[in-house]
Amino acid sequence: MVVTTGRGDARSHGTDGPIEADATPHLTAHDSKRRMRIGMLCHNYVPHPGGLEVMVQNLVHGLARRHEVTLVTSAYGGAVGRSVEHGVVVHRVPALHATERVGIPYPVPTGVGLRAALEALESADVVHAHGGLYAHTIHADRAARRHNVPLVITEHVGFVEYGNRLVNGLEALAWSMVGDGIMARANAVVTYNSRVQRWLQARYAGKDVRFIGNGVDTASFRPRSPSDRTRLRRSFGLPDDRPLVLFAARASEKKNLDDVLEITRDEFHLVVCGAERGLKRDGLTDLGVVPYARMAELFGCVDAMVHASTGEGFPLAVQEALAAGVPLALLWDPGYAGSLDRSVVAACDTIDALGPAVRALATDDVLRARLSRAGRAWTESKWSWDATVAAYEQLYLDVTNTTRMSAWAS
Repeated sequence: MVVTTGRGDARSHGTDGPIEADATPHLTAHDSKRRMRIGMLCHNYVPHPGGLEVMVQNLVHGLARRHEVTLVTSAYGGAVGRSVEHGVVVHRVPALHATERVGIPYPVPTGVGLRAALEALESADVVHAHGGLYAHTIHADRAARRHNVPLVITEHVGFVEYGNRLVNGLEALAWSMVGDGIMARANAVVTYNSRVQRWLQARYAGKDVRFIGNGVDTASFRPRSPSDRTRLRRSFGLPDDRPLVLFAARASEKKNLDDVLEITRDEFHLVVCGAERGLKRDGLTDLGVVPYARMAELFGCVDAMVHASTGEGFPLAVQEALAAGVPLALLWDPGYAGSLDRSVVAACDTIDALGPAVRALATDDVLRARLSRAGRAWTESKWSWDATVAAYEQLYLDVTNTTRMSAWAS
């Protein structure tokens, strides 16, 4: 896993190369015993479907093993109010999810329970928010300033280009009116996409912009035996006489499902999940929203995956597919190069190239086997949630120590 600062130097061991899965950023003996109070805010969280939600869940669960973690997020799917989950205090505040209908997740807290949730952040040593434009991040910025503690922002996607010029214009306005001020005040900014990192560095010159890659659960997401694959296919109601190609994504224009549906399915059966779409077509099974607890099983029974999204950070679904040994046809984003080598997947530079890549995976057993081995080997050697958590711990220590030194100097 690569963990670098905005200047490109490694946060561990003083090297410029990747940090392997068993390596962690350096913590002093004193720091390793220091228990921090971490306030985290994220616009959506489980049970809301999506990779960001799972990423945040893995991060806070890992941090909670040694620190006090409070998470403020939006209520969804009947999950509302205060709860304690794996040692994390979670405040799910009622929110309006109106923009979900157009594929843009932007919940707006309605105010009920928000005050109590924000009061829970008063004792935090550091405040960490996800996404520079969200309402929860605005509250994080205010809380950090109110309590004079450092603010960390993880920017997942940067500026996303949509097909709608009005949406792009509104997004540009939001960055100018909201995002720029928050980013300017943040003590550190994190991303896990090198394209987004370059965009942040260019827009916010001199800002501490770090690259911290995400981990993946290689125990749950793993290759399955032939008997397991047959059993799992039956449990999902999937055919067992043709190669299965998976498309897993929420409903959003940037996921490019329409382009995937145009790929002829003579050589394979397409499995779609991630949203309630109600698709009914030949050579296709629409599973709707699959509970995340079953996603490892779904990955374990398909033969390949197609990922056609644009404007991503680095999709967790890609990491999970590779961990499960699922060969992947991937619409390549140059920003993925910080986390993945092109040779590990069937990398496509255009949407039109996905069709031939998917058909090749469906018909070439040797190619599938080679990419399956390469993907699993990559995940085992490069990605670790322990390393990700340790990198964030190091970042929190850096910004809190800098804040203390500045306070003493003044």
